[in-house]
Formats: sequence, structure tokens, C-alpha cells
Amino acid sequence: MSLKLLKPWINPLLVGLLILFSLPLKLPALQQTLESLLSFSFPIRLSLYTLLLPPVALFSMVWNRKRAFEIWQKLQLPLILLAFLFCWMWLGAIMSEYPKIALKHSGRYSIYLLTFLAFLFALERDSLKKSGQIFTGIYVILMTLTFLDFHGKTSIPGLINDLGLGIDLFNPQKTISSFFENRNPYGVVSVGVFYWSLANLRHSWILSSLGIMAALYSILIAGSRNGILTLVLCLLFLLILTFKRIRKARTTFIIVLVAAVAVGIAYYSLKSQTISRTNASLNRLLNVNSYQDLERLDLRFTFYSSALKFGLETFPILGSGSKTFGSEVISKTEDMQAYNKSYYKEHHFFHSHNALLTIWIEMGWVGLLAVLLFLWLWFRPALRGPPLIMMPMLAVCVGQILDYFVWEIFFMAFQSFFFAYFAAKIYFEDGIPNVQTTDKLDQQDEA
Repeated sequence: MSLKLLKPWINPLLVGLLILFSLPLKLPALQQTLESLLSFSFPIRLSLYTLLLPPVALFSMVWNRKRAFEIWQKLQLPLILLAFLFCWMWLGAIMSEYPKIALKHSGRYSIYLLTFLAFLFALERDSLKKSGQIFTGIYVILMTLTFLDFHGKTSIPGLINDLGLGIDLFNPQKTISSFFENRNPYGVVSVGVFYWSLANLRHSWILSSLGIMAALYSILIAGSRNGILTLVLCLLFLLILTFKRIRKARTTFIIVLVAAVAVGIAYYSLKSQTISRTNASLNRLLNVNSYQDLERLDLRFTFYSSALKFGLETFPILGSGSKTFGSEVISKTEDMQAYNKSYYKEHHFFHSHNALLTIWIEMGWVGLLAVLLFLWLWFRPALRGPPLIMMPMLAVCVGQILDYFVWEIFFMAFQSFFFAYFAAKIYFEDGIPNVQTTDKLDQQDEA
């Protein structure tokens, strides 16, 4: 009897564990003990996501193995493309000039694939609502802990360290980053949660309302210009999509108005780095007259031009390997010599601050085209479905126009959830046909 009552909650609990075990929590005490006993140094840092995430992900797929045929039938082409992409990544790592770096991070990125597939298997129609509630609840709890820490009510890093774990909630610049490794993925993920909570408001209005409030507050205290820009761009895109469908224009207008008023009030009432940083950037942007002015505005543009120049000169087919952008471009590009063998190369600017440019350099033309085709296949049905459902996916992708978050395990867990939840709603719950059957989609639009 108890097992019968528990069974409907297995998949929602798996979804919760997949999120929680993606937290960047280190296990220094365990690692030290094991290395002392075994007289052996592990090549990787023991953490929740290296030790616990893979077995939970595998269990999710085994537990839901009966769904494998249905998933394959509905998502055959994008899954084949995804498999090819990861095989290409490993081939590039093996052939890389920097195999130690490339192989290490190819292994880490493979955990992302495992996590995504686990979400895809666990988010089945019968427990979709419960899974969504657990996801929102975890986000609200984690953000509440972050807010308490931000306002000096408690010390989350201290509590975590007392448990023998390791995490830094605040980066060296003293900006809030929650359980993420940087304020930018924190801000962008919060934008995704904001839209996700809006889309699920009618299913669970109390939790979704808490999710909306926590997400908006997080966007503001993060001090992430990327997060603010992503929120605005997605709002504009939502308006464009919805105004093509006259009947839904009123709802969208209300959503946009409420969001704009809430953000505006909070923006000018909350003492946050967002205000000063955004205002300073806008003032400098108004005085931009040339690309050189853009480079002086933000170091990102120097990386863009250097990456473009290097890529066009070398024409990468296989790419330099996972997470080798810094070693490849900074070391070999004349414009970047000032940052070679410096803090920027070793710790901060190991990517171009643009997802497509970084993928292009690290995985070559083939990898870039595979990523773009995968995104097109995944997003195409979204353009024909309810616009709000696709917004969380769009947010985590738009946020990477000015940054690159693939290195961030917690961010990728959220991104995987958004992509898998969209598939569950569109392909399996709502019954929109396979992306390969465009004729049926056209017929549905006409109806």
C-alpha cells in the first residue's frame, strides 16, 4: 500500500534530486579521507554532481525505461543529432592540442547529457504537475536562503562548511551569486524561472506566485546586466509572438505591464548594484561611435573580434576541444597577448562571452552547425504552440549571447529541465506532433 502511494511521487522526487545534486557543493572532507586511505589523488574534484548526479540520472532512465520507445519515436532526429554532437566533442578532445583540459571537461559535459536525458525520462505526463511543484519549491527555498544570506540574517557558507561541504555564495567582487558560480547565470536562470512560473500560474498559483516573486527579486539583487537584458528581450519577443495571435494579445499585454511595473518599482526602491552598473553602461553606450568605442565599453567586444579573426584565419573543423578557448585564442591571438599567462586566462576569461563563438572555436564548424540545427529542431514546434511555454528555454539561450554558461553545472541543470519540460508539454502531454511531421503541424495551424 505504501509503495502504491509512493509510486506517483518517484519521478517528481527524481526531478528534485537531479536539481539538488547539481548544486556546486564540493566534498573536501570526503575527498581528503579517501585520498589518505587510498594514497591516491583523484584527477577530479569530488562533489555532488560528480559523485551522486550520474547514478540518480541512470536510475531515472532505468525506472522509466518503458518510455524509451515513445521518446525515441517523438524525438528521433534531435536525439540523433545530440548523440552526434557529443561524439564529435569527444573526438575533438582526443585530437586536441590540449587533451588534458579537453578530455576532463568533455567528461563533465557528458554529465549534462545524462542529466538532460534523465529529465526527459522523468517528466512524464502523469506526474508533470507534481514535478513542476517540486522544482518551484526547491528554487524558492534556495532563493530564500540566498536572501537571508544577502541581508546578513545568516551565513549559508558557514553552515555548509560546518557540514563538511564547500561552496562560495559570493564571488570575490562581493556580488550576490546565490548557489551559482557567478551572478550572470544566477540572473539568467532567474529570468527563465520567472517565465516558467508565469506559464504554470494556473496549475499551481501559490507556488508559482512565490516563484515569480523570488525570480524577480533575484534578477535585481544579482546585479546582472545580462539578466536584465535577457528579461527585456524575452518580453519583447513574447509581445511579437503574441500580437500575431490577436486573441492572446490582451493576456500578454497584462503580463508585460505587470512585469514592467514590478521591475520598475523594485529597480528604484532596492539598493542594488544593478542600478549603478546598468546606468553606467547605458551612459557609455550612448557615446559609442565606433567599434573601438565598443571595445572600450566592455572587454567582451575585444574577445568577439579576436575570436572572429582567429576563427576565420584558422577555419576550425574539429575545434580545439572543450574549455580550451583561453588556451587557443588568448595564447595565439596578438590582440590577447596582454591577457596571456594572467588571471584572465587561468580563471576568468576562458571563453569568448558568447556561446556561439566559443562553440565555434572549441568544436569547429561542424559542432556549431550541429548545435544550431538541434536548437532549430527543438524550438520549431514552440513557434506553433503557446508562446509562454517556450520562454524559459529562450531565456537561457538568449542569456548566452553575451556570455557562456556551459561550464556552470547548476545552470545547465536548469537549462536541461526547461528543455525537457517543454518536450513533455509539447510532444507528450499536449499532443503536438513530432517536429519531423511539418505537414501535420501546418494542418493544425489551419484548424
